[in-house]
Amino acid sequence: VVSLSAAAAAASDSAARGAALPLLPRTEELRWGGADPPPNRTVGSYASREEYIRTHFSLLREDFVRPLRDAIGTVRRGEAPPREVRLHKGVRIEGTHIGEPGGVLHRLVLPTAGAAEESGLINGSLVALSSDGWESCRCAVVAKREAARQRNDGSLFVAFQRDGAGADANSLGAAVEDAAYACELAVASNAVYEMLEPGAYWGAYRPVLAALQAAAADTSGLPLESVLLRAEACDAPPDFVSRGARNFDVRPIFNETPQEEGMLVDVCCPWERASGGGELAGTSLDEFQLRATKALLSHRFGLVQGPPGTGKTFVGLMVVRTLLRNAALWSEEAAEARRAALAAAEAAPAGDEAAAA
Repeated sequence: VVSLSAAAAAASDSAARGAALPLLPRTEELRWGGADPPPNRTVGSYASREEYIRTHFSLLREDFVRPLRDAIGTVRRGEAPPREVRLHKGVRIEGTHIGEPGGVLHRLVLPTAGAAEESGLINGSLVALSSDGWESCRCAVVAKREAARQRNDGSLFVAFQRDGAGADANSLGAAVEDAAYACELAVASNAVYEMLEPGAYWGAYRPVLAALQAAAADTSGLPLESVLLRAEACDAPPDFVSRGARNFDVRPIFNETPQEEGMLVDVCCPWERASGGGELAGTSLDEFQLRATKALLSHRFGLVQGPPGTGKTFVGLMVVRTLLRNAALWSEEAAEARRAALAAAEAAPAGDEAAAA
């Protein structure tokens, strides 16, 4: 039973309001701001999975929206935008195009042919445009970047979003909504716009926010819900280990020993050969990396920290390889070992390493 204080109840109400937020910011949010997102709980438990999801959705969304809002406020005051933000003046809407597989794209033309190339804009980037000194603004998402580059005339294809709630340019079913918005935009097609290019990449935020929204609608529960909401059972072994699958073949970890024969160890005990013979040796991992690897394989939840170059990605790679080597132990279809293991990484190199495992 969780008892909420008045402050916690207020935070829960604020989190509930976050459920109604669209992925993209509304114009009023960029102009005037909105309610502060509820804080992450560092003490105590979340009252429900809904509060947890809404809290983290609101915090992540505000992490992208607030710098954009601040940059717009800076420009409205006539000041130079922050260094990581680019301001393009003299931008025009020159025409509409059909997106792929659906939706309507608009072709923007920047004042100089090289302006788009000098920017950091790629597919999925978000831009904000205004023709009235930022009294109002529109958000758009960059698309078909390579096609625009081939024109070599300063063109930029974008999908304008209807005040924070529009569909993506390349999503099925977007055409009807975007066609209506295109008629509205046609009236302003002769205007001259200023365009702000935020320093943060919207394409990295959008799929995570969309996944959180989907999780809020899913009634089947969150993975590791007891850990995420209540910090319970963090030190407990994984479910498949609790069911008796404790002897793992750890040859991928002890990669400097002959690999012809299996090396079975009980992952919840000091690592010795299950058949006897003392402690194992012959690994390229150092002492701390080996300890981290043991912890990740024998606990339901693990966190490995360290500065760059200390081997965090390499430790993760060893764990993934070991799990794949022993897939029959944790797969629901043990005979065929077809259950997937999900590996996610914030940086592309780490993701590539996991995919190559």
